[in-house]
Amino acid sequence: MIPLYVKSKELCILAPHWGFSYLGIMQTIPTYPAETPLELGHLDIVQPFLLDNRHGVSEFSMASLYPFTKKRHYTISTYTQRDGKPGYLFRGLQQYGEKEEIFAMLPAGFPDKDLLADLFTCVSEINAISEDLKLNWEQGLSESNLDLSMEEDRDNADYIYLRKNLIELNGKDLHKKLVHAHHFVEDHPDRILIPSQIAKSSDMIAVLDKWAEGKDLVEDYKATLLAIECRNELGLKGVVLYTGNDPVAFTLGEEDGYSRFIIHVEKAVGGLRGVYQYINRAFATELPEKIIEINREQDLGIPGLRQAKKTYSPSRLLMKYKIRKTSTL
Repeated sequence: MIPLYVKSKELCILAPHWGFSYLGIMQTIPTYPAETPLELGHLDIVQPFLLDNRHGVSEFSMASLYPFTKKRHYTISTYTQRDGKPGYLFRGLQQYGEKEEIFAMLPAGFPDKDLLADLFTCVSEINAISEDLKLNWEQGLSESNLDLSMEEDRDNADYIYLRKNLIELNGKDLHKKLVHAHHFVEDHPDRILIPSQIAKSSDMIAVLDKWAEGKDLVEDYKATLLAIECRNELGLKGVVLYTGNDPVAFTLGEEDGYSRFIIHVEKAVGGLRGVYQYINRAFATELPEKIIEINREQDLGIPGLRQAKKTYSPSRLLMKYKIRKTSTL
């Protein structure tokens, strides 16, 4: 018998010991406006919907949403799309200036006027709107005549890189990255990469613990820990980097369609010369030849992170859009 106190985040750890698959534990999804916390038990239902409506957006996968569900307090509801098919909408919490507010994501695009009008009585923003669905939303907003406006969300635009460029590291700026990666090679001739599917969770957690030392990032730590523990269930793949027997870095991500890979997690032990440049390049080399592009997600408007991502010379930005009440823009 499954103990009633066990939360879904623990299922990916404990289920094998109980002799069952957590995928058999299906969570009921209520109809909007009702909502329920996003759980791992929703994966079988929700993941196909998210991937069918992804359009390159890094957020639209359980591998991205579920680890942050405790930080964002994600909830899920079902509704009927304009084509009559079932759809899912997600709500969560985000920081907006000095205050915390509720936002929503509708991966399938514009719903209908009545649902949208009602939704904005409890949320302040709809975001993670893809370039592919920009026209769909523009047309819907125009027809609905609601006091809503859409604008670019530069802080959440995904950085897209050519895998070939991340391996070759040609050019003045990228050559500096290559030099740093070579420093790591020189310093650690005993380095080795192990696929994350067979690496020990405890080794990745050891890297995470060292990465977190002195940082006030409790929620991000918890999200990464959950991603590590549930990596196989969430379809996350990557590598763990060792020097001798010591784990020093790891990266986790997932394929997006046939030719793109999204990096969701990359952590390393501090103080090792060139470790980030090395694992970035080494993992790009390890990816299948069919992978043409690598999505390294957004910079969140953080100046240092934006600068770091720019120095790797992205081939393009996958822009996203957000909708707010016109009076708040």
